[in-house]
This record gives sequence, structure tokens and C-alpha cells, in this order.
Amino acid sequence: MGIIDRKTYKKIEFYFYNYYAIKRELHDRKEDIIEESRSSIGEWGGGISYHSDPTASKAIKLCKDNIVEEEKWVKVVERVIEKYKGTGKGKLLQKKYFDELGEVHICRELHIERATYFNWRTEIILSAAIYAAQEGLLKV
Repeated sequence: MGIIDRKTYKKIEFYFYNYYAIKRELHDRKEDIIEESRSSIGEWGGGISYHSDPTASKAIKLCKDNIVEEEKWVKVVERVIEKYKGTGKGKLLQKKYFDELGEVHICRELHIERATYFNWRTEIILSAAIYAAQEGLLKV
């Protein structure tokens, strides 16, 4: 058994594979909220004193819909990218999760053995798990 369970491992990999799509979706959702007209914001106030304050209503809406959690995951991925930037592990990260190349192809391009591939991949995921735990996204 590994240090982290399979479900957590796959969850972290999901955020790596979908990093650019999630980041773009977050940007679009935030822009939609910010650009909403005053009348549609009023619906979110719903009897709360913020009803007449469009800025407060937008801020409340920006904190909902898992936006904050997904921003934390994007931050985790960006920290891992920065940590391994310019290294073999950084190249593996790029090829595996962003270019979505296969194991054999990556090993050939990076001139590494399968064992090295799996060790590096595990280290990348464990780094992400540590950063995610620091952000409160995973329980330790």
C-alpha cells in the first residue's frame, strides 16, 4: 500500500490532467459573476442585508459554487509546476499530464527507465498531496 490511497492519487491526477480547463472555466465563471447586471445579483441577496450592495452580493457569489476550492487546486498544481520547472520531473509532468503522452513514449523521450518514470510520477503526486494538505484540501 502506498503513502496515499488510490482515490486521493486519482483525484490529484484529475487536477493535473484538467488544469488548463479548470483554470479557464474558473476565469470564465468569475468574469460572468463580476459582469452580471444589478438585477440578477439582487436574487442572491435573498433577504440578507447585502441585497442592496451589488459588490457584496458579487463577493458572496464568488465564494460559492466551489470556486474557492477549485482555485486552491489550481494553486497546488501551479506550485508543483514551479517546484519541478526546468528538471526531468518537470518534463515528465508536462508530457504526462498536459501533453497526455504515454509511459513508453515519455521514457523514450526523457531517456529514463520505467522505474524512474514511476518514481518521479509518485514524487510529483506526493508533492501535490503535501501542498493540497497545506491548503486544507486533503486530510492528513
